[in-house]
Amino acid sequence: MINNDIQTIESEYEKVNRRWLNLHMYISVGVAIASFMLEAILFFIMNPMGLIEASPAVYAVRYLLIPTGLNILILSLVLLLRRIYPKHLTMQAYAISIGLVAICFVLFTIHSIFPSLYFLFAIPLMLSCLYGNYMLTSVTAICAFIARIVGDVVITWDSARIEILTNGYTTVNFAVSLLIMAGFYIACLVLIYFEQEKNHAAVKKEIERVQFRQGMIADQLTMLYNRTALNEVLTHLSDEDAGLVCAMLDIDYFKEVNDTLGHQAGDEYLRKFSDLLRTTCDQHLVFRYVGDEFCILFNGLSLEEATLLCKRLSRDSGKILDPGSIGGRVAAASYGLSVYESGQNPEDLIKAAEAEMYEMKRRRLP
Repeated sequence: MINNDIQTIESEYEKVNRRWLNLHMYISVGVAIASFMLEAILFFIMNPMGLIEASPAVYAVRYLLIPTGLNILILSLVLLLRRIYPKHLTMQAYAISIGLVAICFVLFTIHSIFPSLYFLFAIPLMLSCLYGNYMLTSVTAICAFIARIVGDVVITWDSARIEILTNGYTTVNFAVSLLIMAGFYIACLVLIYFEQEKNHAAVKKEIERVQFRQGMIADQLTMLYNRTALNEVLTHLSDEDAGLVCAMLDIDYFKEVNDTLGHQAGDEYLRKFSDLLRTTCDQHLVFRYVGDEFCILFNGLSLEEATLLCKRLSRDSGKILDPGSIGGRVAAASYGLSVYESGQNPEDLIKAAEAEMYEMKRRRLP
């Protein structure tokens, strides 16, 4: 049960990560579109002021067509990887994070005359840390550092740019910017640490809550649902549940099992019978009603189909214990069935099934 609860919690986290992946992708596309619009706006603002030396045609090629083409190529590669690995969310996260670094690299390199644009690399770093993955954030940070250095030291896209290593001021400014990026990376790691601690505490709390809830609705001997759980289900029956088949089962000669073999043997019989119910009725709700009496609410079965299944349970339950051990008597399950009708009192549903069960027991027992 606990493993199933953990899987359910992990499934919810996966859904959240998948939604964040999609939003992360939209942000990457938005940054690419925003960079194109920024270039166009800068041209119309700066050109009349005489701040752009290049001709409109050269500007369009260098600052619009080439950067936009590179960004489209980057986004296409990311989308391709998402198609290749549709279920590998971690691979997709790496692709989108590194792809956003590449888009920021294109924008930074083209406008490297503005030193403050190195803050662009904080965007992919910040977004990657929301996955709570140290390795992903570290790889994104390494890519951002490399992109920052290459864009400032190796590539000269704008001739008006001042070379980093030409004087002490630009060199110190470059070094300080790298230290700031390193500090931002460390801050992201600290954020991931505390976010993971918070998530672990939340998961632990949720598991404890589920365990407490299971302790209230689970029978401790058989680990089937108990009568409290049955009453809760019956309380929520509605007109949509009309036609639901209810079965009540009771073990013949169970008192003889306890009296002859002892209560431990009786408990062992109940556990084995519960395993039989769980295996045979894995698609249905099974409850320990009281003592050696059990209830099954059949999901989507007709009365005829439920009757056949109960006959099988009665036959197989008689094989759990050797009849010779209790004076030749067969400890098998008697059963009775009833069908829920719209507006019926749930207690009447149980009483009708019990009445049939006791009638079968009367016919079977001497």
